[in-house]
Amino acid sequence: MLLAAGHAVGQSAAPEWFPVHLGDQWVYEHTTRDDTGEGRAHLSVHDWKTKETTIGVWTVAEGTVLERRIEVVGGAPPNGWRVSPTSAYLIRGNLLYAPEYAETGWNPATHTLTRQFVEGLRTFSSPDFCFPLSVSKTWGAPHGLPDWGVVRPEDARDWRVVGTRVHDPFAPDRGSTFHLTNISSYPGSGMTVDIWFEKEVGVVREVAIHHGTIGEEKTRLTRFAPAPR
Repeated sequence: MLLAAGHAVGQSAAPEWFPVHLGDQWVYEHTTRDDTGEGRAHLSVHDWKTKETTIGVWTVAEGTVLERRIEVVGGAPPNGWRVSPTSAYLIRGNLLYAPEYAETGWNPATHTLTRQFVEGLRTFSSPDFCFPLSVSKTWGAPHGLPDWGVVRPEDARDWRVVGTRVHDPFAPDRGSTFHLTNISSYPGSGMTVDIWFEKEVGVVREVAIHHGTIGEEKTRLTRFAPAPR
């Protein structure tokens, strides 16, 4: 059932931090740099842009799902990459689960969460954000922080807010941002992820780096257009 956002998530702190209105729109620039086996002078570099628009706000037993349409509006991702045409965020109380769950966690045809995703909420899935954000706040997978004795999939990250920036040099026209970093991931992954989040806007920058090889993906918000109220 499609509900007005204010009613659907009215009991959560999330709407004070994350845009929840139909028609909210974000434009992101993406850059990937990957090893081709010929050293840093011959990396494979790709640049592209996406436009994301909130097209549905759905109430489900587990919380509220914000569904987005994603369009590639410039450049092209690496060969073999597939940019999903939709993504989804789940608001569950003060927790927010981000779009990497969309293809395996949300069925846009039936407007329901998949069984696998619901099971993950009880076991290994880590929320990407826990509102309100504050420096030194830490959260993660349901079984504890961090637990290297349990083999967990890559999405079972634990997070810490490591600082704030009043003026982000990568986004000088934006407000203050919270800097989050993952403090664990599945053993042996070699990945680090850093996210910068602005209240009432969302993710303004993300950097994912694989330290075992030359591989990185950077994302930067270039425009946020809130829907008319």
